[in-house]
Formats: sequence, C-alpha cells, structure tokens
Amino acid sequence: MAKGDLKYSTATAVVLACLAISLAMSVAHPVFSTMGLQVALWGSFLLGTLYSLPPFRMKRHPFLAAFCIVAVRGTIINAGFYSHALSSAYSSGASAISSAGVLSCLLNDWKCGLSSLFFGVFGIVIALMKDVPDADGDRKFNIRSFTVRLGQKRVFSTMKGLLTGLFGVYGVGLMRWSTMTPMTSVAVRRGLVGLCCWAAGWTVNRESRGVNAEDSGEVYNYYMYLWKLFYLSYLALPFVK
Repeated sequence: MAKGDLKYSTATAVVLACLAISLAMSVAHPVFSTMGLQVALWGSFLLGTLYSLPPFRMKRHPFLAAFCIVAVRGTIINAGFYSHALSSAYSSGASAISSAGVLSCLLNDWKCGLSSLFFGVFGIVIALMKDVPDADGDRKFNIRSFTVRLGQKRVFSTMKGLLTGLFGVYGVGLMRWSTMTPMTSVAVRRGLVGLCCWAAGWTVNRESRGVNAEDSGEVYNYYMYLWKLFYLSYLALPFVK
C-alpha cells in the first residue's frame, strides 16, 4: 500500500473477506468449530481491532499495547490452538485436559503454559522492535510508543537482551528436562532443541552487531530476522513434547 501497488479499498476487501471466512469456519465447520479455535480467532480479531483501529488505537498507549501483544501472542493464540488441537485429536473425551477449555489448558497443562509464556515474551520483543524504525512516524502522528518515550537505542538494546535471555533460559530448561526422561530418543530431541535455543540466542547478538538503532533500514532487516526465529521456534515445538 505504501508503494501504491495495492489500493486501500482492495486491501480492506481482502482483509474483511479473510476475516469473514475464518470466523465462519470457526463457528460452522464440523471439524474446525472447537471452542479453542473460536477463542483464538475471535479473540485475535477483537484485540487486533482495538489495537489498531480508531477510535480505540490501543497502540498509542504503551501499557495497553503491551497487554494486547501478550494476550494475543502469548495466551489467546497459543492456548487457543493448543486446546483446538487436543479437542480435535481426543474428541472422544479420553483426556480430561483435551475436553477442557482454553483457560483449563493454560492453567492445568504446564506445556501449554510454558509455550504461551515463551511466545508472549517473544511477541513483546517483536512488537517493540517493530516500533524502533517507525519512531519518526510515531512522533509525527503523536503515537507515544516506548521507542518515542525511551529512545531507539535503549529499546533496541533492551529487546535484544530480553530475547537473548529468553532463549538462554529455555535452553537451560530443555537441557535439564532432557535428563529427566528414560527414553533416549526423547532426551536427544529435547537436548538438541535446547542447543538450538542457545544457538538462536547467540545469533540474536551476532546479527545485531553493526546495526545502527537509528537507521530504519538496518533495524528493519534485523527485525525481519527475528521473525524467522519466531516461526522456527514454532517448528521446534513438536520435538520437545
């Protein structure tokens, strides 16, 4: 849209069509209409609207913006899809957790809780890092983001340190967890993912070398690299079960 390749009306139509189809499937589809999926889709829709669109625009307020990010990235998406997957796999009710709601999964299944915490913190890093190259535009439109309040260099450095620490802590946890199972294959998988966490934390620092926090282009490239780590982290989840 910024380059003029996509009209505003076209973009609006595409977004609304995708929204309508996804929400309709979550309610009417015989397989997809689980409570977990409904919570994930409807919750993301409602908080995403409050975050971005006037008159709400919660992104203008740092703490409200952080709440939206943690709620969607950490709780709603992860716990919702976790509940949906369990309900779909164990629809016969063989598992007490599988037939439970999203909140029960989050509170009673520690795997769901830890994954939600991980992606909630990672979501904060992604969101606040995105604001670093947008500082000039935020000032222009009077959006008092953390970057505008604290400065680009400080937010960049803090988020880099937070993500490095996140990978380090989870790497330690996975390495320790790998020693608690009698199954060699499971121990190896968890240990390898733990090593990958440490490697990811190292690359977070390596890729930041030479990045000027006040250069929008350099920060944007680094920001996109963090997105790659974000989705690679999702891909690693099946190997730590």
